[in-house]
Amino acid sequence: MRDLYRCLDEYSPQLLQGIASAWGVSLPQAKPLEVVKRLAQGMLSPQAAQRALETLSPEARRALAEILSEGSVLPGHRLALRYGSIRRLGPARLEREQPWLQPENTLEELFYKGFLYRAYGSLGEYYGELFFIPAELAEILRPLVGTVAPEFPRAEEAPARILSAGRALIEDLFLLLVRLRQGRVPVRERVSPSVLILEEMGLGARLWGEDVPERLELLWGLLQRLRLIEEQRGIWQPSQRAKEWLTLTDAERLRTVFMAWRDDPHRDELSALADIRYDKASWPAKPALARRNLLELLAKCPAGEWLSLEGFVQVLRHYLPDYLRPDGDFAGVVYDAKTGEPLRGLASWEKVEGALARYLLAQPLYWLGIVDIGYERGAARPSVFRLTMEGRRLLTGERLEGEKAPPPQATLREDFTVSIPLENTLYERYQLERFAEWQAQDGEAIYRITAESIWRSQNAGIKVEQILNFLRRISQGQVPPVVVRALRAWGGRFGRVFVRRVLLLQTDDEQTMKQIRRQAQIRPLLGEAISPTACLVEEENLEKLTERLKSLGIWPHIRL
Repeated sequence: MRDLYRCLDEYSPQLLQGIASAWGVSLPQAKPLEVVKRLAQGMLSPQAAQRALETLSPEARRALAEILSEGSVLPGHRLALRYGSIRRLGPARLEREQPWLQPENTLEELFYKGFLYRAYGSLGEYYGELFFIPAELAEILRPLVGTVAPEFPRAEEAPARILSAGRALIEDLFLLLVRLRQGRVPVRERVSPSVLILEEMGLGARLWGEDVPERLELLWGLLQRLRLIEEQRGIWQPSQRAKEWLTLTDAERLRTVFMAWRDDPHRDELSALADIRYDKASWPAKPALARRNLLELLAKCPAGEWLSLEGFVQVLRHYLPDYLRPDGDFAGVVYDAKTGEPLRGLASWEKVEGALARYLLAQPLYWLGIVDIGYERGAARPSVFRLTMEGRRLLTGERLEGEKAPPPQATLREDFTVSIPLENTLYERYQLERFAEWQAQDGEAIYRITAESIWRSQNAGIKVEQILNFLRRISQGQVPPVVVRALRAWGGRFGRVFVRRVLLLQTDDEQTMKQIRRQAQIRPLLGEAISPTACLVEEENLEKLTERLKSLGIWPHIRL
């Protein structure tokens, strides 16, 4: 931004005189450059700044404190939405109307008294008209004016009903990974996450959080955005990245989930608002930027205190009215869903920006555990919220000392139940799910080891000694002898009989089978001979075997 000298150098003599009168600076009868130097030097004295501040209205003084608190440079449209527009007056009207004496609004008062200046430039992703306080002038004003923080209206009393999501989202992501590893969930297009999770995977009874479609869609979207799942031969499976994610501490894991949601450019919560619709072609919205802008203000809320949800929305409207439309263009690209009428101008703010802010607080931010929400008795919509301590840490980037997870401490009893705390044990529980049956969980998760669960684990390639070593590690060696004996006994029953899925290769005559078996490239693909004209073939070898038979001129008739 330009310094004060260059700002004043662009002004007409009339406006320079008006600023000089507000700051109590006498201007010489000299060349314009000398006049500008004299005025700038006078304005940069604390005494002149104090005199000028005394001429400001209380509203203008508070506005100045807000602008200084926000970095001294702001988009022009944002300040116009807050404090009013500035008339553009020529030299004759300036001399006649003297707007520094009778400004029409707060912004005019600051501008025509020389506290604010205009320029065109960039601020973040915004490019356009900016209002700013020159750096050297801001340095003089800041100790005189002070700074002001947003004031968030407190709730008058605690809500009748409180909802706290806590760690539910993380637990449900974990559950999805467990079930995808256990089952064969096919990759299907045009199947909603709600149908996939509740009907095809049958997880409704074990979900910790709400099973509403919007939350289930968020869960599935996070799995994909974090790349925790991948397609393997048409089946969804946990990826190698999932294992790494499960070994993180709870704090680190929640941070990855929060950032994946915050920065997702494809998630568009505006489309979830039932009362509006918008033309995505004419308005390429930037939902990630809107989320970041709202979270910037939310981070300034005190943690643990119940705040009015509507009060927060109004503070948002004052400080960041353009959080969704950062260019300040409120043209008719948003429409009323019922009437089809375009929602233009600032009058549309409550139905668009206000509605989106309420949705973000009451749904994704609540589901993520960033805020708790509260309801008045019998109310269907939340009226208050509070920023959780974990939410504050995520929004401000604070980190606690010693975030490294302590070693897990599970309890293994003689009745074959395993209890393990929930905190920082996702990876251990992920392993438990391979050979034990989940029973329940609250402050801790309860599993039971059964002969059936051990049989399933051995079919998945897990040996009893591996299971015992794992149990010794998570229980710090406290495995009851009865459990050791039972596991080894159950393991001894396994492997005496094999049942596997294979294919049958059958030829019309013995000569053809001999011809096939003589081929060095085919012989390794064939299994045990059943008769002179038949042998077994593993399913995984079918494609290669078919290609090599065809290269011999033998075209197999395949019936599966």
